[in-house]
Amino acid sequence: MHNDRQPIILTTDAAGLANITEPVVLVLMISRENIEPCNIASTMERLHVLTDTQDSVHRFRDSMVFQVTGYDADHRDLAEIPEVRAFFARLSQEWPHWLWFLHRDVGMIALFMSLLCRVQIQHRGDQMSTEFLDRHELGKVMLDLFERGNAMFNAYAVSPADAKASAESAVRELAG
Repeated sequence: MHNDRQPIILTTDAAGLANITEPVVLVLMISRENIEPCNIASTMERLHVLTDTQDSVHRFRDSMVFQVTGYDADHRDLAEIPEVRAFFARLSQEWPHWLWFLHRDVGMIALFMSLLCRVQIQHRGDQMSTEFLDRHELGKVMLDLFERGNAMFNAYAVSPADAKASAESAVRELAG
């Protein structure tokens, strides 16, 4: 997160987000039941709460993680599951603000980008690594997300310095 306060994890609904004043980690749960038919409506409804007001946009910067449920018995990494990749591709076409809201330092940006770009997953025992196959593709996808996210920055008075800092932190996160 972009401040020095320790985040807390709360369970709430969309209405409850308006009452949160402390730093939090928002966990976006996405189920297999929505992924396989590529039904993004429920997820979009929850994501739109983050971009409903200027206060929410600023308050929840770097606060979100996502968890995909229903694939625990599947031996593949999420980036190896075509339905998951298709779901996130469609979702990111509708809502480009991921790089502003995703939590830093927990691997969320790399995981998200691995769902949108071609990757190779290496499994070595309990260790797993992800290699982006085309750095140009990675850069192009990130640039597209940043550019389409500018409308939110303009609408909610996100300063150019904050927008730049967010973009740079996302790039640093991927550079490792």
